[in-house]
Amino acid sequence: MKQFVSCGNGPLQKTLASRRAGTSSLEVIMAFTLLGSVLAFSTPLVVRHKRLIASQRDYRLALDEVSNQLQRLSAVSPQNLATVIESLQPSDFISTRLSGARVHGELQTSDMGQRVQVSISWGDEQRLAAPVTLAAWFLPEAASAGIGTDRRTSP
Repeated sequence: MKQFVSCGNGPLQKTLASRRAGTSSLEVIMAFTLLGSVLAFSTPLVVRHKRLIASQRDYRLALDEVSNQLQRLSAVSPQNLATVIESLQPSDFISTRLSGARVHGELQTSDMGQRVQVSISWGDEQRLAAPVTLAAWFLPEAASAGIGTDRRTSP
């Protein structure tokens, strides 16, 4: 903002206000200090967020793999189910994406049918301790065939 100031007896002269329009070195130092503080605070959060995204991607891949393994097992005859479960292997896609991926299957027989539990674990200690696990029931052929065919007649 420009001001007109009188200089003694002469005419009014155009002068700048006494305050400078530039920034001082103290303001620059404060700005860099604040910027450095924000970067120091946000960098670990960005790194943690990246790791969380990668972990979530790996979990989704593992869940898809276990689901696909159970779907493949549903096509196997009940007599061959035990031998196929013992030879479960991760797919090539999962082997390349998840380091050290291992698929483990477990078969339990009961009165209702057979319970199959498939789990997958990979690389890090956390996943080895708590693998992704899905379970499914495979009912006997006679029981599953009769479920939808019974019709009730009304008196």
